Amino acid sequence: MLQAVPARIALPFIYNQAATMPIAIRPAEQTDLAAIVRIYNEAVLKKGLTADLELVTEESRRDWFAEHTPEHYPILVATDEDKVVGWISLSPYRKGRKALDTTAEVSLYITDGQIGRGVGSDMMQSIIALAGALGYHNMIAILIGTNERSIGLFRKYGFELWGTMPGIIEIDGGRYNHCFYGRKLNYG
Repeated sequence: MLQAVPARIALPFIYNQAATMPIAIRPAEQTDLAAIVRIYNEAVLKKGLTADLELVTEESRRDWFAEHTPEHYPILVATDEDKVVGWISLSPYRKGRKALDTTAEVSLYITDGQIGRGVGSDMMQSIIALAGALGYHNMIAILIGTNERSIGLFRKYGFELWGTMPGIIEIDGGRYNHCFYGRKLNYG
């Protein structure tokens, strides 16, 4: 069953067998911003999942949220019984450089209690389909080299290691690789 979303792009309703209730994937709304920030800050606190070292606030993310329109750079949320449990977004890759307009950066975050339950796969399937429908030719995920769970998820969905910036991330005295995983989309 397809559910209509803005800009006449449809997302599938996904039933996640690992969850006790269906996981729904839908476009983010302004009222989801608090949950998006909470989930992102969980990753910040764990260290090694994002290069941000300080917590973000709703206020600091309002412009970012406003720039993510459903027609160009959507944010999708995964909900379990109407509670946001994860989010995924497409963002400009090298914003303002027209030659890269058909490439989008994908970011994905899941709340602690839902990791390993298939929510990431549900969101990946939706965002890949949506990226293709929006006309993107390439998707890029920029990951810290020690984030094995995310690397595994992206590889599962056809992302390959396109490049590594060795040891450029510094967290708590350690140095880590910044890895670029990419996937070409079928288009035409």
